[in-house]
Amino acid sequence: MNLNQLKYITITAEELNISKAAEKLYISQPSLSKSIKMLEEELGTEIFTRKPFQLTYAGEIFVKWANQVLASHKQLSQRISDIVNEKEIKLTIGMSPYRSTFLLPEIVAKFKEEYPDCNLTLEEHPTDILHKMLDEEKIDLMIDIPYGDPSNYESIVIAKEKILLGIPSNWPYQKTTADIKDFSDKPFIMLTERQFLGKLGRKLCIKSGFSPKIFMECHNLETVYSMIKHGFGVSFIPEMFAKNLADNDKMKCFEIENFKPEREIAVVYNKNNYLPKPAKRLIEILKETF
Repeated sequence: MNLNQLKYITITAEELNISKAAEKLYISQPSLSKSIKMLEEELGTEIFTRKPFQLTYAGEIFVKWANQVLASHKQLSQRISDIVNEKEIKLTIGMSPYRSTFLLPEIVAKFKEEYPDCNLTLEEHPTDILHKMLDEEKIDLMIDIPYGDPSNYESIVIAKEKILLGIPSNWPYQKTTADIKDFSDKPFIMLTERQFLGKLGRKLCIKSGFSPKIFMECHNLETVYSMIKHGFGVSFIPEMFAKNLADNDKMKCFEIENFKPEREIAVVYNKNNYLPKPAKRLIEILKETF
C-alpha cells in the first residue's frame, strides 16, 4: 500500500460514495474502485460493504490508522520544508465567511511580503464545522472563538468584540442603547443553536423574560443582515461585522443594555501537532494587527 491509497480510502470513507470521492480526488471512478479492491485483497478483508456502501468494522479501524499516517506524513513534510526552505509550505486556515472578508486582506498582504511562496488555503465555514475540521486535522489554524479544550488546543486571544442588536433602519426606535425587552413582540432572525451567536441570542432573550419569536433560523450573518435590511426582524450582530458593512444605512446597531455582551476572537491550533515557522509568524502578524 502507498500514501495515495490511504488518501483514496480516507476520502471515500468521508463521502461514502464512489462517484463523489472520485470527483474529489480528480480520478476516474473505475480507477478508484480498482485501487480500493486491490487494497482489500492485500489486507484480506473488505474495507467497505457494497450494498449499502459503508465502512466495515475492519474498515473503521483501517481508516483511523490511515488518517494518523497521513497526518504524521504531513507533519514530517512540514518539518522537512522548514529545514530545506521555510517559505515553500502550505497552510490551511479556517474562518467564518464574514471574518475572512474583513480581516484577511490586510493580514495576507503583510504575510505574503515575508512568505511570498507560501500556499494559503482558506476554509470558510461556521464555528461548529471549523471545530470538526480542526479535530480531524483538516485545517492548521482556526480564527474563531477560543476552543473549549485547553489540554489539546492552544487559543491565543487576538481581539474582543461587542455583540450588538441590529434592527431595520426604518423602525422607529429612539433610545441610544437597546433594551432587549422592547423587542419581545418583534420577529427575530437567529443563527442556529450550534453557533455562538445563536446560542447567546436565545439566552439573552430568556434572561430578558421572553422566548424570541423566530422569523427565520439560518447559518450565516450575511443572510441575517439581508433579512434585517429588508425589515423582516432584529438580530444579534458582531461589532466587527457591523463596522465593515459597505451599505450599513439599512440597519441600525445598538449596544445592549444590562448585559453588554462581547466575545473573544482567537487563533486556535492543536498543541500536539508541529506548527511550522510560517504559521507561527502568521499568528504574530494577527496579534500585531489587532
